[in-house]
Amino acid sequence: MIVLAPASASALPETSEAATARTAATQTPAEVETEPIEAALGHAYRQTVTYEVITRGEITADVDEFRAQAAQTLATHYGWRTLGLLFEEVDSGGDFTLALSADAQVPSFGGACTTFYSCRSGDYVVINQDRWLNATRSWEAADGSLRDYRHMVVNHEVGHWLGHGHRGCAGPGEPAPVMMQQSKGLDGCAPNPWPLPDEQFSSNLGIERFAG
Repeated sequence: MIVLAPASASALPETSEAATARTAATQTPAEVETEPIEAALGHAYRQTVTYEVITRGEITADVDEFRAQAAQTLATHYGWRTLGLLFEEVDSGGDFTLALSADAQVPSFGGACTTFYSCRSGDYVVINQDRWLNATRSWEAADGSLRDYRHMVVNHEVGHWLGHGHRGCAGPGEPAPVMMQQSKGLDGCAPNPWPLPDEQFSSNLGIERFAG
């Protein structure tokens, strides 16, 4: 269940530091900062979002590493946490389910899920094991790292669960929106694993938060 924080935590001020962090060059620092959001952005959490981690099919990837890197992606203030969301892993009954799936099993989640890409179907956020281990040729051709691809794909699919649709490239050399289908191509944009300032809102959770 999504837990609402006290009403006094409703203000979500933008800071130039936070905006810069999300639109900076695509290389993520060696250690992604996960200090309390109050210190990073000057406000408390508005909502706690829970998720459980499952696997499906034959998994050769390190599941503990998957769990840890996904948690890091969701915990950093570069990402959706800037909305005032605290993501917490639970054993069962989460608001959404984060699945690491063998490629052949991804379509079993339904929706638009295919054997090649990751997807979101209902309350399932599905990460394709092949993409987790190998990224895509278009991402590699744009000099994106595997580590940043993993941040991107988790943020992208969780972004769908939060209520976001796909976005396009704003122009050559600009950082790609995290909701762009960067696995399929960059269209001249720079690979980017984090939500841009104008992506920092969620209609699904009742949060309306636009930069500027």
